[in-house]
Amino acid sequence: MNWLIVYTGKNSSKNDELKQFFKKNKIKAKSFLYEKDSELSVNSLPATLKGATHCVVLDEKAPAKNASFAWGYLLGSGVALYALKSGFTAEAKKCGQLKDFDSFEKLFGYISKNIASIALEDKKKAAWAKLFKTGNPFTGDALAVHVKKDNRDIVQTYLDAGMSLDERDAEGTPMLNVAIRAEKVDEVKWMLEHDVDLNAVSKDRGYSALMDCVWKKNLELAKILVDKKASLDFVSADNQSALALAVGEGNADMVKLLSDAGANPDKFDALGMSPWTYAKLFKRQDLLSLMEKNHHGQ
Repeated sequence: MNWLIVYTGKNSSKNDELKQFFKKNKIKAKSFLYEKDSELSVNSLPATLKGATHCVVLDEKAPAKNASFAWGYLLGSGVALYALKSGFTAEAKKCGQLKDFDSFEKLFGYISKNIASIALEDKKKAAWAKLFKTGNPFTGDALAVHVKKDNRDIVQTYLDAGMSLDERDAEGTPMLNVAIRAEKVDEVKWMLEHDVDLNAVSKDRGYSALMDCVWKKNLELAKILVDKKASLDFVSADNQSALALAVGEGNADMVKLLSDAGANPDKFDALGMSPWTYAKLFKRQDLLSLMEKNHHGQ
């Protein structure tokens, strides 16, 4: 955010109070003092006016000709304005983002109370502009492309613009699953540091994120999710668990990881089979030994 305070001499103390508030909150803010309307002419309009994202106008009078141009320029540029009420502000509110207040105390109170949400909205607006400029549509499929490529900066821009890491692509695959299927270890670690559903289920395969790790035979990713307490006994539409998947693939390392974490070898699937009975069917004594400590069935 870049704040600009436009004020007249009699409002110097109010300008100082605002400047102190912005400084305390580590927010960029500049002031522009004007006493004559000519100081706001088209030719002499200060450069600071052009870089502002938010502007406070401390002048109780309706603006004269040149001052009106400055207001129009700011409103037309999408700058958020906060002003003291005058005969002009009621009409100006129809032209852009303008909030007017009966007194400086109310204006200052509003800004100080809402500065966090104002900053968040500004960040969101900047992110939208960046996505538009770089040709990135605001869709789950577009986000998935960058997740697969581990384009962290663009992924973060989508989050700043308001999209969630729990967004799905057109096939219903959550972003965490997208990253796992692309085997982007760093991206998965980063996602898990944020607010993401660890046990979201894809609509295409019906797999949880942990099951996708098993399907991809990626022990490193599976360990990361197990350490994060992903559900061990989630079952897919056919009642298969991650452990059943690992047994079916004969993946002893994966079976050990899941068994050591407490995965149930006696959970039956739609065919009436369990990880334990599959291992017996395949004559995999090594897998049975790994699951034995959690086995309580037949």
